[in-house]
Amino acid sequence: VYRDPVIGEMVEALSKVQTNKNDLSSFKTHLESELAKEGSKLEQAVTGVQYSYDLELDIYTKNIEGKIVKSDTGELMSKMVGEYMDLLMNPQGAGGGEQSSGLSMTSFGTTMFDMDIWQEMLPGLDGSYINDLVYEQYELIDGGAWPKAYNEIVLVVNEKNELDDLTLYALGLIDEAEIDAIINAAVNGTTVEYDTNRWTYEQIKERTFKTILPSNKYEYSEESGTYIEVDFSDLAEANSILLDALYEGTTLELKVTGVVRAKENVDATLLSSGIAYTSKLTEYVINEAVNSDIVKAQQESPMIDLLTGKPFKANTGILTQAQKKTAFLQYINKLSPKKQAETFVEIMSLLSDGELETRTNMAMNMLFTQTDPKEKRIAQEQFVIDSISQMDAGYGSVFSKYVKGMSDENLEKMVEMILQEGIIQQHKTTISATYETALKNDINSLVAELNTLLNNATATDFENYYDNVTEFSANTYDDVLVKLGCIDLDSPKTINLYVASFEDKDIIIEAINEYNAGVDEEKKISYVDYLGLMMSSITTIINAISYVLIAFVSISLIVSSIMIGVITLISVQERVKEIGILRALGASKKDVARMFNAETLIIGFTSGLFGVVITYLLCIPINIILKALTGLANLKAILPLSAALVLILISMGLTLISGLIPSRSASKKDPVVALRSE
Repeated sequence: VYRDPVIGEMVEALSKVQTNKNDLSSFKTHLESELAKEGSKLEQAVTGVQYSYDLELDIYTKNIEGKIVKSDTGELMSKMVGEYMDLLMNPQGAGGGEQSSGLSMTSFGTTMFDMDIWQEMLPGLDGSYINDLVYEQYELIDGGAWPKAYNEIVLVVNEKNELDDLTLYALGLIDEAEIDAIINAAVNGTTVEYDTNRWTYEQIKERTFKTILPSNKYEYSEESGTYIEVDFSDLAEANSILLDALYEGTTLELKVTGVVRAKENVDATLLSSGIAYTSKLTEYVINEAVNSDIVKAQQESPMIDLLTGKPFKANTGILTQAQKKTAFLQYINKLSPKKQAETFVEIMSLLSDGELETRTNMAMNMLFTQTDPKEKRIAQEQFVIDSISQMDAGYGSVFSKYVKGMSDENLEKMVEMILQEGIIQQHKTTISATYETALKNDINSLVAELNTLLNNATATDFENYYDNVTEFSANTYDDVLVKLGCIDLDSPKTINLYVASFEDKDIIIEAINEYNAGVDEEKKISYVDYLGLMMSSITTIINAISYVLIAFVSISLIVSSIMIGVITLISVQERVKEIGILRALGASKKDVARMFNAETLIIGFTSGLFGVVITYLLCIPINIILKALTGLANLKAILPLSAALVLILISMGLTLISGLIPSRSASKKDPVVALRSE
């Protein structure tokens, strides 16, 4: 048996895996600078630039029943799939039958239907609301107007002026009960009679949507010293009242100004069916968040999570004693008086390592006074079993056999662990009982004692308090800012560049490579040209097929050339007397050769012309068949005029070359011999 170092190989492979993080902030600055230069490569190649950010718009509307709903199809589908997918996959499961699958349908629904009908339109390079590409692809069909303000939106329908059920729900045109009826009908194999199947453009444009800014969902609490989020995500009755108040108090109202549809000649579109807004709305929401009071307060307190009042744990490992002292004092100052009093009691409940060890040794000496090792072990075993039984009577009896199998060293460690836990809990209980009355009736005195304690504490004490008393936030500083909608517009999450042709894509890659050559390593943009790799593979395959076809065509041309030469040679043999007469009349050898060369050229031109004309005629039915089979209007068989001319010239050249030897042979005929040939 030999070793297979799989662990080492696995770790080595994992160590080579790298995650590259692009500095899009620097690249955005460079990109905007290049686009501003008249005549630059990027300025000529790029037709549109779109920046996206880690921002989720909270948009609500009132449905036909007057109920406020979140305009989010993904959230609806997650809920619906969680309720109905188990029934679809296992109909007997709803009746208490045995479940046959362990698949989580809720997570399945969240993954499969994580969609959003809200989409940002491509902005213009000149700062305009909408790019010309959008105007080229879409047309207004309701006599409305394109957005001219940040709070104006358009509805996008498909080629049949249709919207799917989910989008209709998000628009508030159908309610959740109708969605339930549709899914129940699908499960039971029945049909649904819809109350409404069509809506006028005016009904659509009367819809009103409101964006609730993240900062509006938080209120400062004097008692806790934190910002409390108004949670109405479950839309229960109590929360619906809060949501209604928040909705009515929101001033950011979105209005539908038009209904658009893709033009007939457009195959690939920028937008899907749903609602489209401009980048100005994104910028407005971000700017409002940046200037909100809660964001400014959080930026002034980068060490404390103002949503929970807890410090950010990410800072713990890199802080010095002095920094931990400052952070702990800041943490204390953010707490309410009641929480400060509770923190003082918790500090008093702390036991130093030395004191805990002393108390543990005293307890060990008091509990186990046996001098005989066997008797001492029996006493320790019983102590462990009794301690476990106090926590769980049934488990204590089961665990007893494992205790008896422990080594003396492990048994003693377990005894110490149980004693230490008991000592800590007893100490906390004692301290809590001591300050119980004060916590209820005299919080101010405890706060005063806390201040006295902190005034006399050493740097080591503060480090101990920070590490053992502080409750850390589960969030990071950046996470909180993003949650509050505070995003740097100069640091996008993604950058989408739009070009007009495949060749322009190569210009973008070249521009990125030039940018990388002039910046430091940490600012270089790493990318993978997936389309280039795909096209490279496809090109390789096409080239291989082309080489095979060229080989076949070459063989055909060689054979054809030989046949032309043979036919011309036969023509020479059959026209020997004619050649003799021409020579007798005074024609030179060159004249005879030119005559046959002219014939071959005429044959080549005629055959080439026939080939081109037949090709043009065959392209008509071929293109009709291709469109019928693929549905792609742009997939066509064509023969460019320049290529047609080249093919005719090639045909003439091949016939000329094929006729050179026979024509030379004809020119060398002796006129006397030629006249005697018959």
